[in-house]
Amino acid sequence: MSKLDKTRKKGTNTLIALAVIAIAVYFGFSPLYELISPNGGVAGAVVGASFGAIFVIILTMYLLNKQTEIEQESKRGEKVFEQKMNVYWKVFDDTQSMLKDGKISKEDEMQKLPFVMLKLITIGDDAVIDAYQKVYNAINDVFNNKPDDQVEIEDSSKEEIMELLGQFANQCRVDLGVSLEFVKTDVFEAATNVISQSREMMSGNNAPIEDLDNPVVEKENVVVDGIKYDIERHKKGHIRIYIDGKGDPLKGSKGILKKIDKAKKLGLTEKDWLQTQRAGKAVINKLKEQKS
Repeated sequence: MSKLDKTRKKGTNTLIALAVIAIAVYFGFSPLYELISPNGGVAGAVVGASFGAIFVIILTMYLLNKQTEIEQESKRGEKVFEQKMNVYWKVFDDTQSMLKDGKISKEDEMQKLPFVMLKLITIGDDAVIDAYQKVYNAINDVFNNKPDDQVEIEDSSKEEIMELLGQFANQCRVDLGVSLEFVKTDVFEAATNVISQSREMMSGNNAPIEDLDNPVVEKENVVVDGIKYDIERHKKGHIRIYIDGKGDPLKGSKGILKKIDKAKKLGLTEKDWLQTQRAGKAVINKLKEQKS
């Protein structure tokens, strides 16, 4: 049992003792007061003062214990808050470095991630842990698609990781007590859209994937807002989207897939959106179902 728990237990016991004494005095000592009340004098004063002193002592003990409990809780809260800030901020810094470098290293990021998760389990709220688990899964998926000492992160995967990291940040905001509520949906979407647009302006084209071991295995097309999108899924799961099947593949595949999902009411689930490749396959399947 921790010192704080012992202090809480002691304070609770003191309060119970105070209540028991009060009830005992009220019901058990009434005959004593009735016996001495006709004469009063010193005997009445002594009895009254004694019980008054007892109540003051016990009440003072309770208040002191309560004050100690509050102080210990406050100090613990400050330390926990500070540690949470350090862990959460480290997550953002490490992810920023990884995305800036554009690579996931077996000896760097993949070694750090398990310990980041363990730190979050130790100190983070359940919702924060769940939000980071999705970021962790997205990074693992990128690495598992082509396991090597270093794996390049494609633009679509960067966008996905950034989106999931935004959801993680929203959970951290509430857990740290910055606000009792999440950022409003429209405000959050506007912020993530601005980030996505900024990344698109800075990013290059999708990494080339055309090779004999990774041919196109599925194709589907759909018209949204007068634009014909051709969606291709490669053997290794990569998703590429073209306009009228021409030119270079479009950047921001996940955003386009969401646009198609909303326009065609495909009803993709949250699980589908955990990874761009999974979402692309789901969109292709849903479009085929609608056409059949």
